[in-house]
Amino acid sequence: MRQNIFFMSGFPRAGTTLLMNVLAQNPRFYTTPTSGLVTSVIHVRDNWRENENYMSSDESYIYPKIKTMIKGMMDGFYQEALNNNRIPIDKNRFWTNQVDLLDEIFDTKVKFIFPIRNVIDCLISFEKMVRKSRINNRVATNKINELTTLGRAENYLSNEGVLGLPILGLREILYRKEWDRLILVPFNDLLNYPELSLKRLYHQLELEYYEHDVNNVKQIIIEHDMFHGFAPNSLHKIKEGKITPPTSRDTTIFQEDFIDRIENERYKDIAEFISINSAK
Repeated sequence: MRQNIFFMSGFPRAGTTLLMNVLAQNPRFYTTPTSGLVTSVIHVRDNWRENENYMSSDESYIYPKIKTMIKGMMDGFYQEALNNNRIPIDKNRFWTNQVDLLDEIFDTKVKFIFPIRNVIDCLISFEKMVRKSRINNRVATNKINELTTLGRAENYLSNEGVLGLPILGLREILYRKEWDRLILVPFNDLLNYPELSLKRLYHQLELEYYEHDVNNVKQIIIEHDMFHGFAPNSLHKIKEGKITPPTSRDTTIFQEDFIDRIENERYKDIAEFISINSAK
């Protein structure tokens, strides 16, 4: 079975929103803000056995029906797009933590579009967003950690954190040596070489290239960031117009010893992986 829905995972603050808005220029794509589809799929997967009628059914009878029910739910979620020969790209950072489930549903080795960026730069970007408005901000669940820069960074990096979770998914794929699952879009490449990055993405998706206007990107995909605990229109707001190179790293946010521990100890494997897969 061919994968008829593409999944975008990747790191937060790594250009996922920008990439989705660029891809939205192609009428063949149906791009989304952060989607709740993965949560719905997990709920069905985790709870169907609690139904006593399913529990009493023979495994060989009920299992294929549950599988097709989940697949049908996913197709139904994007029925209008699929009926119009459009390709949905569902965005959620949790998808890469569901590799085996997706393989089973689609009967194929599912691939993921995966924007990626240096871990420290992701943390810096988050912290700068937080400091824009402390009145609106409620990003951390641990109230003590929320009071400090390093505490917030550790919250993001925790196994259930917004950055830690996709890192877990990436490390699992790397551990399995299944790099071909990942359609990588390094953040610096996207901003420095947007056309090259897009052509590489289309090639890996095995789709005919669409000539995107990287000099006139518009905000099409909207997310309400107040719900995520950030100031309005900050976390997922893109800079419209021409895609321009990234600014230099703000070295005032974290001290050198913390940066060194992140880049050369705790996440050295991620830093090396990004370096190997970025344009030279």
